[in-house]
Amino acid sequence: MRKNWMIRQGWIAAVMMLVPIIFSLLDADHNSLTQHMSEYEATDGLLPTISRYSTVVTGLSVSLFAIGCLFGTGRFRFSWTFVAALVFGLAMLSNGVFTTGTPMHGLHGLAVFLVLVPTFYAAEFGTGSTFPAFVGYSLLTSLIGLLYIWALIFGFDPEAWRGLTQRLASLVTFLWFAVAALSWRPAYR
Repeated sequence: MRKNWMIRQGWIAAVMMLVPIIFSLLDADHNSLTQHMSEYEATDGLLPTISRYSTVVTGLSVSLFAIGCLFGTGRFRFSWTFVAALVFGLAMLSNGVFTTGTPMHGLHGLAVFLVLVPTFYAAEFGTGSTFPAFVGYSLLTSLIGLLYIWALIFGFDPEAWRGLTQRLASLVTFLWFAVAALSWRPAYR
């Protein structure tokens, strides 16, 4: 299918998310162990600006992935993955457009939809993957994301490690998009 490219390009989200992770590690004024990536992106300079743009591209990639789940699967059908991934993609896009501290950063916390994307995708398209244990991998990814969100909400994310835990959770989440994209095989022919 020609429209499969929207799902297959999902690896771009993973690559683009590496930019703020790596750039923030290189900045001597930013503490990657204690500060979130958004705090780095709120500073001035060339690398934080590039980092913000990469976050926008990440959001666009996730949004295209979502649209691919709706239209690029071989036949049109409603998809819960589309809803969750589109909301998450738009929240990621807003993370790059609006700096931390503003209500529009993350669209008022809608980035929490990230935990639903792998589970919905596994339920709807898991058999379309060439990766044999993909469903289990997707559920594990969602569980890790859920545990991270709970740690944030209930104050279990240690202040001294909150930057590190965010980066690790981001790596897990966006690696999933790369695996899903690169293992995509349409279930409907």
